[in-house]
Amino acid sequence: MIKKMISYILSFAIAASMAASCLTASAAKMTGSCTADVLNVRSGAGTGYSKTGTVSYGDSLTILSETTDSSGAKWYKISCGNVTGYVSAAYVQLTSSGSQGSSDADFESYMTKQGFPESYKPYLRKLHEQHPKWIFTAQKLGVDWNTALKEECVVGRNLVHSSALASWKSMEKGAYDFNGGYWYGLDGSWVAASKEIIMYYMDPRNFLNDTYIFMFENQSYDPSYQTESGVKTILADTFMSGSYTCPDTKKKYTYSQTFMDAAKKSGVSPYHLASRCRNEQGVNGAPQSLGTVKGYENYFNFFDIQAYATSTMTAAEMGCKYAKTTNPTYLLPWTNQYKSIVGGSIFLGTGYITKGQDTLYLQKFDMVDGGNGLYYHQYMTCVFGQANEAISLKNAYSQDILNSAMEFKIPVYNNMPDKLCPKPTSSGDNNNYLKSLSVSGTSISPKFDKFTASYTAKVNAEVSSVTVNANPLGKSAKVSGKGKVSLKTGENTVKVTCTAASGVKRTYTIKITRKAASQTLQQGDVNGDKYLTVVDALLMLRYNAGKTQLDSAQLKRADMNGDGKVDVIDALTLLKKISQS
Repeated sequence: MIKKMISYILSFAIAASMAASCLTASAAKMTGSCTADVLNVRSGAGTGYSKTGTVSYGDSLTILSETTDSSGAKWYKISCGNVTGYVSAAYVQLTSSGSQGSSDADFESYMTKQGFPESYKPYLRKLHEQHPKWIFTAQKLGVDWNTALKEECVVGRNLVHSSALASWKSMEKGAYDFNGGYWYGLDGSWVAASKEIIMYYMDPRNFLNDTYIFMFENQSYDPSYQTESGVKTILADTFMSGSYTCPDTKKKYTYSQTFMDAAKKSGVSPYHLASRCRNEQGVNGAPQSLGTVKGYENYFNFFDIQAYATSTMTAAEMGCKYAKTTNPTYLLPWTNQYKSIVGGSIFLGTGYITKGQDTLYLQKFDMVDGGNGLYYHQYMTCVFGQANEAISLKNAYSQDILNSAMEFKIPVYNNMPDKLCPKPTSSGDNNNYLKSLSVSGTSISPKFDKFTASYTAKVNAEVSSVTVNANPLGKSAKVSGKGKVSLKTGENTVKVTCTAASGVKRTYTIKITRKAASQTLQQGDVNGDKYLTVVDALLMLRYNAGKTQLDSAQLKRADMNGDGKVDVIDALTLLKKISQS
């Protein structure tokens, strides 16, 4: 026993000695999310250690412990799927401390009365436990989930960066060049988002934590807690952290006060305005916010209104082209920073907030009809833009504000999936198209096209089976459902599924109709099975030999030469006919 104790103490001492180079504090049960587009996971706390993998923006991280490197910078040891290792804490947004508490009976009743589906409730319980004063309102959109998803998958309505995972990028018609093997650039270096990543960001349940919940916060101006100091926090590390001098009026302003003026005049939250400009223009500013767009010098567009790329103009040029127009309501033309920020805020307020699109989520996904229909009136095309801005919003709030009675309007669709829509993580592409599809012995209609999923085919009554041939277009894709298929009389449905390298599936359907046999029995069909076979000839021979009986109808069909009797000649005549058919 003493030897075992000594061995244990020695082992503990060795382990402690190995960990002496870094201070480690337990962070068990902590969770967080990645705030970088792609973040390296390393074998140790520091950039000098080897990579063990990567995590992407928005990935949920389980924080196992925290430590510091040789310079004193904080690192987290995390796990995410199959990846475990260390990441810089600067790129991790903590989302919870993992505390668990008992349910509030009144809150349970409130959720039910609000009409929150059961799949929402576990996340709302946790949020209520962490922030008991927060108010969660079920915003019943009255919109069918599948209809909305189909609309959001229209190419160009949602974009991701061209450097994103292949599983995040659409391969629908108009999004990808199958001959050239590249994605079409739809707005500079952006491409069409895949259905799977759109589903992930559309599903409100994926963002019911104390960081991303801010995409559901009402964005109207509330001076009771929205302050200039909060705006300064949002702008602290950006080109908007200080002051500027208008190039035309020579007046000097601070950006923080400009956003407060914009909030008062537009009725929009200054936190929302500041974080939106930060996301649109970046920390160092873009040409359209610095007044340096060639040909449009000293014209500004901080909110990137009407800033989209065309075949002849860049997005920045288009944005400044709009900034050069005249409209007193929006203080156009925007010949200085102040007019662009305040005028753009008024545009945002009258164009979105007053149209019912008063949350970041609804400005990204237009699911309310404020007089301009559904799906089309969307402020941003980046599929995760609202998630980016939610982080900035939370970071702007003091703890006192976070402890107050804040309201969040959480969308609820009709016919939502029972389970959360997962985030695509595969590096494989979404090429789940077939290269060819055919049915042996017949043709399919319409003519095969990889984008067409439904076909029909017809075969005669005597065809009892066919072979379905199918080949994938993608090199790593796999096909199931092809091969020999038995057919019944009438309609037969054959489904061929192509699975892409990323795991997403596309199903092609062929409805094969097998004609019914003629109702009038033909000459020679002794047994009445609607087919001429050797069995019928054998029945003729057995009858002739006195070994079986035939009724009058059978005798009539068996008399092949019409001489009034059934004999060997009739059997031989039938066999000859069968051999010639």
